[in-house]
Amino acid sequence: MLDMLAVVVIGSGALIAAIGLRQYRHLRAVTQRAVSTTGTVQQATTQLVTGASGSQSYVPVVDYEYRTPTAQQEGTTVYPGESRFSKRFGTEAAAETAVEDYDPGGQTTVYYDPDNPAHSFLIPDPQTASTIATAVIGLAILMGGLVVVV
Repeated sequence: MLDMLAVVVIGSGALIAAIGLRQYRHLRAVTQRAVSTTGTVQQATTQLVTGASGSQSYVPVVDYEYRTPTAQQEGTTVYPGESRFSKRFGTEAAAETAVEDYDPGGQTTVYYDPDNPAHSFLIPDPQTASTIATAVIGLAILMGGLVVVV
């Protein structure tokens, strides 16, 4: 019975670590292959995000338009990631600092993924802390399972 539990724990840890590493590699690849273009800022704000446990964080949001070789696009993501929630700030002031240079009507550099031109961002700094944390947690679970086996 203990061996079966160890196999489940080791498998779960390996899967979680693999997911974290895959997300990390994907985020780095998108940032490295990004193409830049000029965009126009429509609006710059912050958004309050309340977690399930009642925790609060703030997300910088910049609405902008940009043109790729094939289409006019719209974006809201400041940092690269699957959504605009890829980087959260603990205070509203910190999130406001991230958007203070984006004036409505002003021009800005927009980076987009040539493999998916609708995926864009303004600051080409991948926020990899959560993906690294996922991989480390997975490795810790995997190691815990190995300790049980030994």
